[in-house]
Amino acid sequence: MPRKQPFSGKQKRKQLQERRNRKQGVKKPSNPGFIDHSHDDDDEEDTGSHKSARGKEKDDRSRSRVEVDRLNQQPVADKEWNPNRFRLHFFKISPEEMKVRQKEARKPIVKVKEEALEVSFEQIHGSDEALDFPKRPMWNYSMSKEKLEQQEQTYFKDYLQKIFSSHSLDELSYFELNLETWRQLWRVTEISDILLLITDIRFPVLQFPPSLYYYMRDTLKRDMILVLNKVDLAPPSLVAAWRAYITHLFPDLHIVCFTSFPKKPQEAQIGFHRKAKKTSAKPLGPQELLDVCKTIAGDKVDFSAWQRKLDTGDSSTSAPDREHGPDTSEDSSGQGDTYASETFRPEVYRKFHNGILTIGCIGYPNVGKSSLMNGLVGKKVVSVSRTPGHTKHLQTIFLTPTVRLCDCPGLVFPSYVDKALQILSGIYPIAQVRDPYSAVGYLAQRLDLPKLLHLSHPDQEQSHRPSEPQQELPWSALDICEAWAIKSGFFTAKASRPDTYRAGNQLLRMAVEGRLRLCLAPPHYFQKQDEWKNDLLATNLAKHLEKQVQQITSDGSEEDASESEESNKEGATTDSEEEKEGESTACVSSNPFELLANE
Repeated sequence: MPRKQPFSGKQKRKQLQERRNRKQGVKKPSNPGFIDHSHDDDDEEDTGSHKSARGKEKDDRSRSRVEVDRLNQQPVADKEWNPNRFRLHFFKISPEEMKVRQKEARKPIVKVKEEALEVSFEQIHGSDEALDFPKRPMWNYSMSKEKLEQQEQTYFKDYLQKIFSSHSLDELSYFELNLETWRQLWRVTEISDILLLITDIRFPVLQFPPSLYYYMRDTLKRDMILVLNKVDLAPPSLVAAWRAYITHLFPDLHIVCFTSFPKKPQEAQIGFHRKAKKTSAKPLGPQELLDVCKTIAGDKVDFSAWQRKLDTGDSSTSAPDREHGPDTSEDSSGQGDTYASETFRPEVYRKFHNGILTIGCIGYPNVGKSSLMNGLVGKKVVSVSRTPGHTKHLQTIFLTPTVRLCDCPGLVFPSYVDKALQILSGIYPIAQVRDPYSAVGYLAQRLDLPKLLHLSHPDQEQSHRPSEPQQELPWSALDICEAWAIKSGFFTAKASRPDTYRAGNQLLRMAVEGRLRLCLAPPHYFQKQDEWKNDLLATNLAKHLEKQVQQITSDGSEEDASESEESNKEGATTDSEEEKEGESTACVSSNPFELLANE
């Protein structure tokens, strides 16, 4: 009898999971259109035994294909609804590439000049049309659902094969490989009168695909507004430079700057966490967005309710009355089967139909789309999370009876961006990054992390002798993670060694949140940095941010004072009660042994 191959615990867990899925009737993840998953069944049947010749042939053939890494996997409880349908799909890094990255993480870091932060659109998106995003193929309502889905899958397969045949995986960035997520973009662009593209001011060139702008302008004939979000995380001069650079390249594009609520100076420090409190300070952007929408729509849409909402700070939302208001029978919530909705029919699309303006909000993951919608409404209407890819499907919310917002899941377009820079920009879930050291090394080349974090080299004490002068040792990405792990107290459970992986993940989170500020710049920014500081937009923005910080600081001091007064009152009440109790006890007896007298 032939001896069986070793069977690991990981393989056993996988086998048990597959058995549970078969019993529950859970189907395997849908094919993204260009990967063959048929060899997975053979692997399950041959687990713990020798593979057949057919299985080996399939394994050899699969090596030439692109492996997909499915992120944010969720347990499936309902057989009819699969939450993993809209999860992020990126191509998977090979084990050979992981070994190369681990070796690079041990090499000393070579600093780059500040001009290396200057990035142009040609460097990121290229000048050819090979990296164009997938567009919805022609369709009509005479097609069945199965035929339509098959047509879209065939088109998406050809699109991916075209990209991977002309580019290698080393050249390409992470980009969305899930057809279901691209379908959400197609639906949003079809129903929107104005497309709101939201970008992070620290990385606008990474998150603004020119192909989408030209498609909306030339093919769909729609207006687009570019939102430079989180401008309080970047210097005002950089905001002015990016706005001027983008306006020069795309003169027909409307640009609006948005701010999140700035934090107090002590809350902006590294490692400070505190629950956010309400403040009377108003963010920059909502009024400017309303003015741009008025310019585009004119008198075809009534914006009085939106203006009144901004003036009074009202956070109520109301859909139009079906009997007395505009007809919204064609509207869809975006959460069901929208193929049968008249709203998505291209040939019957009418701009500002029934006096309703539909604003589609799209952008890369983790740029603040849902948070911006909550800020416009004035309350939480869309779920938000720090994890990229939290929004799973399009959602529509009526800001006013005549203005409707449509939130689209985050999408990553194909480009030539460095993968480490993509991780630092927040498009990849930090908790699922297999190699944090490459991104930490990329960050350390552009920021002096040992100085900012006040780190001591982990090898400094072993190499330093009291009689010799202390020498500065070179830093590597692994050294930085090890030093931060020692300083933060991150150690492994068994061997009690510095947990470099956990430390690297925390450094990446700090960079994504803005506590370690890395900002890209347009070309020739550092040569004209003094001129941009005196720009009118930069000056006004700096004054506005300073006013916001003062308002939040004053609100916080008032809250702290009120809290201290309440605590003092509670303390005084407690002291008086204790004094009364003490006096009553003293009146009863002053002799500690009096209770023994009766015995």
